[in-house]
This record gives sequence, C-alpha cells and structure tokens, in this order.
Amino acid sequence: MLTMLKDGGVCSPKGFTASAYTAGIKASGKPDMALLKSEKAARCFAVFTTNKVKAAPVLYDKSVLEHAHFASAVVVNSGNANACTGPQGLADSERTATLVEEQLGLAPRSVLVCSTGVIGHLMPMDKVEAAIPHLVKGLHAGASDEFGTAILTTDRVKKSLAVEIETSMGKVTVGGCCKGSGMIHPNMATMLAFITTDLGLPLDFFAEFRADISDSFNAITVDGDTSTNDTCILLANGVSGIKYEDLSISEKSEFRAALMTVMKELAKDIARDGEGATKFIEIRIEKAETHAEALKMARFIGTSNLAKCAMFGEDPNWGRILSSAGSSGVNMVAEQTDLYFGDVKVLEAGRPIACDQKKLEEVVKQKEYAVTVVLNIGEASASAYTCDLSYEYVKINAEYTT
Repeated sequence: MLTMLKDGGVCSPKGFTASAYTAGIKASGKPDMALLKSEKAARCFAVFTTNKVKAAPVLYDKSVLEHAHFASAVVVNSGNANACTGPQGLADSERTATLVEEQLGLAPRSVLVCSTGVIGHLMPMDKVEAAIPHLVKGLHAGASDEFGTAILTTDRVKKSLAVEIETSMGKVTVGGCCKGSGMIHPNMATMLAFITTDLGLPLDFFAEFRADISDSFNAITVDGDTSTNDTCILLANGVSGIKYEDLSISEKSEFRAALMTVMKELAKDIARDGEGATKFIEIRIEKAETHAEALKMARFIGTSNLAKCAMFGEDPNWGRILSSAGSSGVNMVAEQTDLYFGDVKVLEAGRPIACDQKKLEEVVKQKEYAVTVVLNIGEASASAYTCDLSYEYVKINAEYTT
C-alpha cells in the first residue's frame, strides 16, 4: 500500500541529508545553492537534455557517469545556468565538485553538479567556493524544504513529495524534488529533478527508470523549449537494507508504482506552475494504434500556442485541438475521431454535435480539466500535461535577463 508522507522530499528516504545557502548568485538575495548527500555511495541513474547546446554541468556529469554508476552527492546552484561558457565553465563545474568531495572526504568524481538560471555567464566562483563550507556544515535530514527552495528560479512554488510502501522486509521510501516553470518541453527529463530512495537497485533498473520518464517528465510541456540544463537524477542508496531483487513480484510492482507516482506528480506540478499559467490541462489520447503514438500526439497538442491561448481565454475551441492532432504526424482518421472537454462530448466521428453549452462553459472555466481525443483506430492511450499561455508568460520571458 502506498502512503503519501507529509512534508516529504529528497531527505525522506533513510540515509539522505541536504542543505541550502544564500551564496549571492541570485540578485534577489534568495537561497541559491543546495547540497544533497547520501550517507553511502548510491546507485545513480541519470538522464540529460537532448539539446545540442549542453550546459557545462551536464557535460561534466555525463563524463563522470560514463565510467561509474554511483554518486555520493549532488551540488546545485540556481541563478546561473553555466551554459555557453566554454572550457572555463566545464572547469568551474569540476572545481565545484572537487571542493565538495574534499570537504566531505569523498572519492574523486563522486559528486555531480547541476545548474539552472541565465545562460551565457561564467559562474561567480568566489561566491561558490565561499558557500561550499556552509553547505557541508549545514547538512541535516530535515532539509527537504530548504533544498527545494534553493533550486528555484522563476518557479512560483516548491515541488517536493515522498511516498512510502510496506514490504515483508520493512518500509521503503521514495522522495523527490524538482524545479521548472518555463523552457519546459523535455526530451529526457525536465529542468532539474532529483529522486531518492533507500531501496537498493540493480544496474539494469535503468531501463525501467527511462521508461518512467517517458510518461512523467517527458509527458509535460509549457512552451515547447528544451533546456540546455535538463537533468533528472535517481539516487538509490540501499540504506533500508532491502534490495529490489529480494522483493516479491507484487512488492516490485508496488515500488515501481511508488516511483512513478513521485515522478509523475512532480512533472504535473511543473506544468501547473508554468510561467504565468492559470490552467492545468491533461491532454488524453485514447484508442490510438500505439502508446508511443498516443503520447506523441498528446505532447504535440499540448505545445500548440493556439490551443493554449484558447485555454487561457476559456474558449472550448475544438477546431484547434483537432487541427493540432492532425498535424502531429500520428496516424488518425478524422471521420472516426471523437473529442471531449471534461466529460462533455463536442465532436463525434469528426463532426460537431449538439451539447450542453452551459456544462461545457463550466468545464473550461475550471483551473484543471482534461481534453480527450478518441481516435478509434486502436487500443492504446497516453496523457500529456500542459498549461495555458497567458499575458504573464510573455511578460516574464520578455524581461527575463533585464
């Protein structure tokens, strides 16, 4: 049975501590550096942006994980992406990791680095170096909230949670935290996401982790842009004393469900928190030929600026939804397609039908609702999650670096 933990986050699983500090990287004076540590080296799975322009910490972490499958800590900064910074940016990422390793007494190349913020500025390494002793000294097991706050940029809310399952050998916990609000259309993960568990995981669990990303962080979109820094890291330290391979078939299924719950709920919180967003919309595709095709169409519709503007205006414009579906490259037959806003059917076999207009208006005025496209050509289904496109989104991004 899955239990949601109150005030849960990355420190909820056994053996994880974290800290946060105001280094002065952000002009706002808010916390802008964070550290997450496992009491022993944790099995590490990570996926990174597919953007051809990759930030220095992404390049550094990829190089570390090419030769190792464990990590002991992750140091994070917000306010500076350390992207498009050349060899100096890569050296700064390595220097940051090395300083943390030295102060924690860890093995070389056992610390990962993540950055988020404005692109094109060198890291203020004097501030970073001065902050690291404070981060190390401040590590404690109740720091999930602090960690979640320090990694934010344009986010309006923190995004953290944890769940627990009971196995025959004891409790297993999965925690998580992420940040992201704009530049969201991941092709691997999201802006920055950190998942922790005290279960011991085998190396071949990586395939399961990547599959979960497809239906969580890869199933959201805010504005169609994939970041230079997108990173999702899973740390499994085994401090519970329980190994995945020792679980029963049903317990393995429960753990996978717990992991997926954490990842999907975090991902949905990013779409809810889209810059300037007033609506959270699930785009659901049903009776498609394959799951992959259904997800592709759902994501495509979720990225349509026309559809997103209609959502902001509370306009049930099914024409924009259908047109976007037809442009997605996914097989469909318009004359077989049905479409719903909430549970109100507005299109049947490709043609509009009479419906309860008052009920339809009530649906699109809600802060959260689903748009469902039923293709009627197969048995597969998938959902993507998006938000509306508001005046505030344009304002935030028009003034982002100024």
